[in-house]
Amino acid sequence: MADEKKRVNVLMGPYRGNYLDMPTGEGDAAIGGHWALDPYSTEPYGSHGALSDEERASALDAANAWAKAQWDAIENPPTEPPPPEGETEAQRKRREQQQRSTRDMKPADNPDTYKTRGT
Repeated sequence: MADEKKRVNVLMGPYRGNYLDMPTGEGDAAIGGHWALDPYSTEPYGSHGALSDEERASALDAANAWAKAQWDAIENPPTEPPPPEGETEAQRKRREQQQRSTRDMKPADNPDTYKTRGT
């Protein structure tokens, strides 16, 4: 399921020392990328041993890239939601028409100049 979350203990990057809840796929990738640990694991330092300098640098880059992606998503939200999958052209046009057809509820400048049936 897309709603499933995984808690990780972040070891590197801007969120170092924090427990984060993230989607399961991202949590597994963080653990596999050696920049986070499963806090519920029985192994004290996860399933890997000591990291080489290249592995450590790669893990730090991955942690920073993940953090930047989170901030970019917050600072630049999508302007319009993507259309639903499988939407036909007629459904798209109907949805766009419904978005455009809203009433202007502001009062007129001179309400006494309204045209009515009696005038």
